[in-house]
Amino acid sequence: MFVMLLTMCVNAQINEKYKFVFKLHGQTRNYDVCITEKQDTIRFEWSVLRNFNRQKGCYKMGRQNVEDGSSLSWLQPVDGCVVALPANETFGFISRSAWKSLKEKGWFVYNGTTYRKAAEELTEEQEFNGKKTIHVLADVDLTNMWIIDNENLPLIYKTSDNPLEIDWTVE
Repeated sequence: MFVMLLTMCVNAQINEKYKFVFKLHGQTRNYDVCITEKQDTIRFEWSVLRNFNRQKGCYKMGRQNVEDGSSLSWLQPVDGCVVALPANETFGFISRSAWKSLKEKGWFVYNGTTYRKAAEELTEEQEFNGKKTIHVLADVDLTNMWIIDNENLPLIYKTSDNPLEIDWTVE
């Protein structure tokens, strides 16, 4: 039993729990999210209390998504569904190659839109659980994102001014 538990801990590089607070067209939804990485797959297991029932599901992303994804998935969660996202999509974070571009060049492209590191005078210093975040601004629609400065999991900590009217904050 001990060996099995130790093996599970060694194989899980990421094992974090968060609350995503989504603002959707004037409504608020609180999702509990457990993010795990095992054997080259990141799983975003979510749950939400709706109409006095606990709904849950999962987004799965493989190595190609995590390393080279170039689009955010805006797929709405569906109770009971485990969704394997297309290889170019991520959910709730940017790919490691996008993070690397942001760190080296000061910008990255996602969903065909260029996001640039915001000018220092426009940026309010943000931290998430003691980790530095990077504020980016979309060239086209002026969407703001704050991304945790973490190559392993560049989680999008906060969004605002999204033209789809879907913004979130991670707690």
